[in-house]
Amino acid sequence: MAALFKGSKSKSNVKNDTNGYEKQIRILSILLFIVSLFLFIALISYSSEDESTIQMESSALVGIVTGDEIAQIKAESVQNWLGIVGAYISYFIYNKTFGYIAVFLPIVLFRWGYDLLKHANITKENLRDTLFYLLGSLVFSGLMGTIFSLDWIDPFPKEWAGSIGLYLSFVMTNLLGSIGSFLIFLIGLAVFIIFGFKLNTEKLYEATLSFVDSSKDKMIEKAGTFKSNLSKSESEDDDTITKSNKKKDKTKDSNVIENYDVNLSPQQKEELLINKIGLTENPTEEYYAKKSVTLTKEPIVSERNENLSIDEKEENDLTLNLNREDIRNDTDTNESEFTRASNPISIDDLDDEPDSPICTYIHDENINYIPPGLDLLEQNYDVNEVSEEELKMNAEILREKLETFNITIENLSVTPGPVVTQYEFVPAAGIKISKIENLSDDLAMALKAKGIRIIAPIPGKGTVGIEIPNSNPSMVSFTSVVNTKKFRESSQYLPLALGKTISGEAFIADLAKMPHLLIAGSTGSGKSVGINTIISSLLYQKMPDELKFVIIDPKKVELTQYAALSNHFMACSPDVKDMIITDPEEAVAVLKSLVLEMEERYTILSNVGQRNIVDYNIKVKEGKYDGDTNMKHRPMPYIVCVIDELADLMLTASKEIETPIIRLAQMARAVGIHLILATQRPSVNVITGIIKANFPARIGYLVASKIDSRTILDMSGSEQLLGNGDLLYLSPGTPKPIRVQNSFISTDEVERVCEHIQNQKGYSMPYQLPSTILKNRQSANDYDSSDRDELFDEAGRMIIDSQNCSVSMLQRKLKVGYARAGKIVDELERAGVVGPHNGSKPRDVLMESYSEFDSIL
Repeated sequence: MAALFKGSKSKSNVKNDTNGYEKQIRILSILLFIVSLFLFIALISYSSEDESTIQMESSALVGIVTGDEIAQIKAESVQNWLGIVGAYISYFIYNKTFGYIAVFLPIVLFRWGYDLLKHANITKENLRDTLFYLLGSLVFSGLMGTIFSLDWIDPFPKEWAGSIGLYLSFVMTNLLGSIGSFLIFLIGLAVFIIFGFKLNTEKLYEATLSFVDSSKDKMIEKAGTFKSNLSKSESEDDDTITKSNKKKDKTKDSNVIENYDVNLSPQQKEELLINKIGLTENPTEEYYAKKSVTLTKEPIVSERNENLSIDEKEENDLTLNLNREDIRNDTDTNESEFTRASNPISIDDLDDEPDSPICTYIHDENINYIPPGLDLLEQNYDVNEVSEEELKMNAEILREKLETFNITIENLSVTPGPVVTQYEFVPAAGIKISKIENLSDDLAMALKAKGIRIIAPIPGKGTVGIEIPNSNPSMVSFTSVVNTKKFRESSQYLPLALGKTISGEAFIADLAKMPHLLIAGSTGSGKSVGINTIISSLLYQKMPDELKFVIIDPKKVELTQYAALSNHFMACSPDVKDMIITDPEEAVAVLKSLVLEMEERYTILSNVGQRNIVDYNIKVKEGKYDGDTNMKHRPMPYIVCVIDELADLMLTASKEIETPIIRLAQMARAVGIHLILATQRPSVNVITGIIKANFPARIGYLVASKIDSRTILDMSGSEQLLGNGDLLYLSPGTPKPIRVQNSFISTDEVERVCEHIQNQKGYSMPYQLPSTILKNRQSANDYDSSDRDELFDEAGRMIIDSQNCSVSMLQRKLKVGYARAGKIVDELERAGVVGPHNGSKPRDVLMESYSEFDSIL
């Protein structure tokens, strides 16, 4: 009985022990569920900005419990969803273990809890998957750590690798080098993926081959379809172009009438002239008495008359050539028709041969020009100086933050500037420069700055520079730069008052030495203000006979105020209608005219044996070529071509725009023609390789990404700028760019400067660039017709009838081969019947009647 009782007691104990063990397993599984859930929430809501908060001392943590106000404010700034505890946990897991790959750790814990709840133990399959996860985490974090240590790859957050990955990469890099360790980890990761996910290598290989074969077949099929449809589409295009050209002819015939002269009375002439130049009343002596000449240079023109009246502008009879194209169909012609900045030069006015192949003869006219004064500019701008407390606080934070990454610094010096302050120091021995460069984001977060820039090392010094934005930046006015002795007494040929450097010194660059400038910046970065600063700098330094502008503004609103300079500083082509070019086709025409101007100037320099415009102008002023009977020599003015939005032109006419730009960029420096190209989209299809190669001087404003910064500057940095005129200037021959705060000039100031120049008597017409249309006519007259094809006459009449020209059309209608049809088209171009090749567009037919064609036979 006792034995029986004893046996039943032992059975009940076993049963109780079993139930207790199951309860413990169930509780453990529930705890794993809860831990995995809380861990998942903490990891997905991790933010690197919480790092400064969780690094508080233990006393500060106690302050959160005791109600310390500062500690509670820091705790409330934590962005993690689980508060400061979640921030601590996620920071430890991401930074002290495997890095971001640890985000899958809650899934592992959840599966463990599921196995314990269902099977009361951990299955072999789950243990195998956990082991694969740990091995994969080691390989992945080691690979990320190796990539993080490579100098030629942009740095990324260290949370991708974690401490374990950084340590593994450190060991493997010392053993095998950077490339060797990278390959080892990459192969290990590939093996892990194949075996961990049980991929069939044979099927993977077959799938890759089938994909390559299918892609190849699709490409061949598309190429055959395109080739078969090519002739069909070309014939349809020919018919469409023929119909559209006939419609244009009818419209042109209905709109064109003969020009006629209208002789106006003196009162009418005065009213029209006032409307044209935008005056509301006659300029008076009192108006000009305020204007002071601030440039210390020899006057090129005689003293100004005391009274400048409208009558002085009427020395010649005013004859208006009214054309129906100007009147259009409006019956109520208003003031804007006369104030429109149209080009006063037409091809019909170019009959007489001037005494020089370029338009320097207009400078024989005597004008009384007074440069703009400083009183036209704003004088009162607030200047904020950086306080010593801010400088000391940032220096101390910088030192402490670097020490947390085991970087000791020596000889810390500070250079305060108007917008940013440079902190310069010498790193301790054994510190790699690349390690400091990778800390820009960490330092920006610690200093609570918009963005910082690290220069490691500073060119010409054995130091590292860190540029930190000021809490109260100061505006750099255009007046503060123009009024410096450095700018007023500059010996540079084309000085640009770009702004001030970090040290607060005025920064003046010479466009003549650049010799061309490429500008890029996103919307709102200060690019348009920078262009106004460049143009205004030249207006303050040069005289009208020394400088001319060609301005191309596809946006149509940014640079229209400079049309007021038409008779002083503007150059234009007879092939275009407006002074400020806004149409892509007119932009192509004026760039081609600039190419002809360049060639004419080179011909003049070649004839007199000079190598550049500077030496030539000196010899002309000395009177060395006064005895030349072939032409009259005059000093050549510099020509600056400004294109405000290159991306829009490249989008509409890339090939036609790119070709003249490349020719000018490669050759125009010696003859005084310089280009300034600006774009807000610095992509490789806008700033092509060949354009970029010929623009060694570049300005980068704030851009969206490092890729855009590399496109414009060949290095990162522009993406870390502050905007509002903060720029990087890369000069030719320098390894790293200079940071400059662009000087600010308002629209009102620009308008006042332009109005001051417009209200003075200028030349009788703008500087005239050669006409490409007239050049083609002259080439047609000089063309030798002895070697023409037998079908030349028939082809010419056929093209004039259809007002359409293409090689394929002549090939079909004349039933000749492609080579012979192409030769006939070339002969028609040389004879002036059709225009030059125009990319993907059809050639322009220059003749409209048989009588014109018969005159060249």
